[in-house]
Amino acid sequence: MPSLQSDGLVLSASDAGSPRVVALAGKLDANSQAAAERFLEEIVAGGATQVVLDCTALEFISSAGVRALLFLVKRVKPLGGAVSVCAPRPHVRQLLEFSGLKALLSISTTVEEGCAALAR
Repeated sequence: MPSLQSDGLVLSASDAGSPRVVALAGKLDANSQAAAERFLEEIVAGGATQVVLDCTALEFISSAGVRALLFLVKRVKPLGGAVSVCAPRPHVRQLLEFSGLKALLSISTTVEEGCAALAR
């Protein structure tokens, strides 16, 4: 399972499958944005176009973190792909909604719901 630990953020991805599940833990902010984008770019370069982001353990996201998620959306959309954010904490969900990112991806309560949303 590919993984990355950088500046308070831990990312880990399922080995294969569609959709590809990426778990985020810790803080996605300006300190970890570039590393997160590189990790997500590798996932897409490896063939993933349907990506489920498991945010169960994501404690904090800043506007820089939102940009990292937007980066992912912009990478998979031209390939016919989509992104689902799953199980975000209330303050993370609120930032995604206020930022307008909700219009570009789905937000689900569980990883299973996120996978199902991308299967449609």
